[in-house]
Amino acid sequence: MFRRRERIGERLLEVIDKFRQKGALNPDKALTLEELGLPQEFRELMNRRLGRLDVFVEVNGKYYMSEERLKEVKERIASRRRLGRW
Repeated sequence: MFRRRERIGERLLEVIDKFRQKGALNPDKALTLEELGLPQEFRELMNRRLGRLDVFVEVNGKYYMSEERLKEVKERIASRRRLGRW
């Protein structure tokens, strides 16, 4: 189970890097999956848990990453980890 979670985390970091490298960080710079070099499965993942995070945003068939929302999600995860330690 932990290996799967670790692999998902690694894959997510790869996707985040792709958005940053391509500059797809706001609606005006949104890119298609092909331009981002992402598989079509990304679209399916957006319909599940990944899409509910609101880190990756779809606009007219193109995608961008919200750095602000990513920061919020990271902070929320970090606070959960701190709470679990006491």
